[in-house]
Amino acid sequence: MEPIENVYQEFMNFDWDSNAEFQEGLKEIFETHLMQLKEQDPTIESIPTQNKIQLTDQAKSFFFCSQTGQILSLDDYYQWRAQQGGHLLNHTSETSETTEEAEAAANETNGTPSEYSSKYKDIVNMIVTGQEMPGIKQIPDTVLSDQSSEQKAQQRAKPWEKEKQ
Repeated sequence: MEPIENVYQEFMNFDWDSNAEFQEGLKEIFETHLMQLKEQDPTIESIPTQNKIQLTDQAKSFFFCSQTGQILSLDDYYQWRAQQGGHLLNHTSETSETTEEAEAAANETNGTPSEYSSKYKDIVNMIVTGQEMPGIKQIPDTVLSDQSSEQKAQQRAKPWEKEKQ
């Protein structure tokens, strides 16, 4: 196995549910995020599943990196998991839905993280190679000098010029 695969295996097998420090931090993150959502819309009672999954994965990544000293890119990890035939999204037992339901919800709303990565790479590649972006109107960089307007109003007098008149 490559060294990065060892990191992914270690991340995947980390015991998130029994780690009290992680669970406390995750609880604080959820509470803070819910407060922010309620400030925007007081009718919100809970964090949407997609947001909860994203927050959990980001917290896991941060906690794992700070505890182990390893560097872990979630996008690369998701791609590796997909290649291994595993589920793309992980979350703690606090989330009431199963991984499959959460993954389906993520795909319905915004797509999987690996799709983001590939779309982003495609866009960057188009920009670098100078290709035309789909769905963006191309406007020519020309100035029509013969169609300029003529000044019709008199130039206003400056304050010190008004005093002289």
